[in-house]
Amino acid sequence: MCASHSQKHWTAALIGDHEVTLWSLAAGEMLHHQSIARAHPSPEQDLSAALHQAQVSKSTPVLVCGLMSASSTVAVPAKPGDLDLSRLDLDGWQLQALPGFQQQNPTGLMQHGNAQIAGFLALNPKWDGVICLPGEVTHWVQVSAAEVVSFQSTLTTGLYSTLASSLALPASWSESVLAQAVADTMSRPERLASRLAELRASLLVADQNTKDSNKPEAAGLLWGYLLGAELAAARAYWLGQNMALIAPDHLASPYLAALAAQGLPVTQAQPDRMALEGLKQAWRRSTGTSAST
Repeated sequence: MCASHSQKHWTAALIGDHEVTLWSLAAGEMLHHQSIARAHPSPEQDLSAALHQAQVSKSTPVLVCGLMSASSTVAVPAKPGDLDLSRLDLDGWQLQALPGFQQQNPTGLMQHGNAQIAGFLALNPKWDGVICLPGEVTHWVQVSAAEVVSFQSTLTTGLYSTLASSLALPASWSESVLAQAVADTMSRPERLASRLAELRASLLVADQNTKDSNKPEAAGLLWGYLLGAELAAARAYWLGQNMALIAPDHLASPYLAALAAQGLPVTQAQPDRMALEGLKQAWRRSTGTSAST
């Protein structure tokens, strides 16, 4: 990404939960794509380190999403394709920052999902429904007429990661067990904490051989219990709606299984592709250029 650049050369950046993703673009074409693990206390430090590592010239414009501390937030309802960019300097790079979304009731903050939503809507014009974005914070987003009307957030995946680690559960899980656990928890969501305690106890008292052979089932139970509670809380968002899921495969799979168990058809989209499309749309709008630049 080093060397001289034409005025049409620019870098798109997404600060995600665990990595910074950079795309180098010119004349509407992607020249280079790189993801760099986050390792610093602040998103600004992570972005600066990633730009240094990728050798992005300080003369290259950078458009970034996820730099919440440096950019304003926009209250919903709002159109992700019409957001005004903030301008700032970061260690000599001239940045344009896409603002995040905030909501008062229920209280919510969306740090980088807005680029993915914007990209999905750009690729699927006139789409109305609910977009689910699983991540460190999962967002259920109601979309109508290209506008984010409201959203609801959960910490399900973080809870799963913490509990699965403490229980030494494998990455694999049983889909049939997950589906049954989703149904059980949706019918009695108030029993979630008790079910989790029962699961922990069953693993502790089982003999070693049984524990090993049953751990994919235990992982399915854990996903099912947590996702059942999430679906019960978000019922007003997904019931009877068009559904889209924007998530990496390892997070999309349990959500797809849980939603399929409710008989819901879901459109799946890849987060990096959606984010890049959303950032390209913001770039074209800010520079007044066409889709080919």
